[in-house]
Amino acid sequence: MKKILCVLIVFAAVLSAAAVPCGAINCNGYIDTLYSECYILLCTDNDEVLFSKDINKQTKPASLTKIVTASIILNEVHDLKQTYTIPTEVLDELLGTDSSTGGLRVGESYTIYDLLCCLLIPSANDAATALATFLTGSDRQAFVDKMNALAEELECENTHFVNVHGLDDDDQYTTVADMAKFLRYAMKFNDFKEITSMTQYKLPATETRKERLIRTTNYTIVGSYKDYYNKYIDGGKTGYTKGAGQCLAVHASNNGYNYIAVAMNGPKFDIDEDGYEENGAFVDCKSMLDWAFRKLRLISIADASKIVGEVPVKFGKGADYVTLSPSGKGFSLMPAGVDAGSLLIKIDERTVPDYITAPVKKGDVVCKGKVFYADEAIADVDLVASTDIRRSMISYAGTMIVNIFSSSAFKLAIILIIAALITLTVMKRRGLLQRKKDVYNIVDYNDYFDDGKKRKK
Repeated sequence: MKKILCVLIVFAAVLSAAAVPCGAINCNGYIDTLYSECYILLCTDNDEVLFSKDINKQTKPASLTKIVTASIILNEVHDLKQTYTIPTEVLDELLGTDSSTGGLRVGESYTIYDLLCCLLIPSANDAATALATFLTGSDRQAFVDKMNALAEELECENTHFVNVHGLDDDDQYTTVADMAKFLRYAMKFNDFKEITSMTQYKLPATETRKERLIRTTNYTIVGSYKDYYNKYIDGGKTGYTKGAGQCLAVHASNNGYNYIAVAMNGPKFDIDEDGYEENGAFVDCKSMLDWAFRKLRLISIADASKIVGEVPVKFGKGADYVTLSPSGKGFSLMPAGVDAGSLLIKIDERTVPDYITAPVKKGDVVCKGKVFYADEAIADVDLVASTDIRRSMISYAGTMIVNIFSSSAFKLAIILIIAALITLTVMKRRGLLQRKKDVYNIVDYNDYFDDGKKRKK
């Protein structure tokens, strides 16, 4: 009985939040508690937001910044095997900041791939400054400008960067919605996905020391951390500063379903009263992903074989109406076990034309429809012609002739012609149109001879 009630509650809540796209399920309330100040769970398969809270609230990004730093490097540096020797300025930049570092030393040489591992696995700030210096030299602003340019490219309107590592600054901020975009972009790079899925990495020996092991700060991919672990997480980044709180952005995939979870400004406290403090951002991301993978399935919400209505057709050959069916291109996350047969599609009368004109091609969009469950609209779909309808040339020609003869222009032309004929008739009767005869003076040329005698011609 509880399971049945749960499904009904889920259905009733579909699309209860106006802030998410039509068709999305906002699942807030189906997990007892989420602890972070801001969070989002996005299905990247159809861009539906499932869980959300303050997704556009500007907040400090902490080391989630490094997702963007890594993206700039991966986008512009194509040979990750090339080496870079750590200069003094890279470490001097972080003096007095109490930064988390990878323990890099001046004069050590690492490949760019090694430095990316330092950046993304233990979240090393010195790796961030090293990579930025490698790409743009001592001009740190040049690298930051690239980060802000990427934010603009991805339409992250609530994001601004002033540094490459994520240390707190009032002018450095982002949102969970924007950070989801950054992570989605970064996951397109195979190296980013590979590195952020590692629980540890062995840095090679350098000029000053032996090889050493670095370990991840992302405990959601470490099986021994039962409170956080989710086996489907395949990449992401952690973050923490005093101003940002606990932060996490992760990507997870399973059985063709793909999600991004971001939680920011999470607390750290003993959530389950076991004597240990838990990371609220880690708990939130795990909870959202666990619930989505267990409860939801992406289904077609528009069965293209169903006829949902009809619209009149003009000049149709053997048809006065065209039937309408869904385009079949609508998809939504719904509770497992639900299919398109459980949903009702109604025509949106505001979009229906009075008629359409033949010829009509199967698949032509005619109007819009709405998908309903339990009298709640959960999605918009295109309604298309379900069949071809050819034009009747006889009907078309006849209608055109009738239209011509009944048109105002034709009536006006007839009136003008009649008026012209009447005018010509009146003028003719009054003699105004009679042609004047030519008048000539007849001259006898004999009159011009002196002797007065007419000459023979």
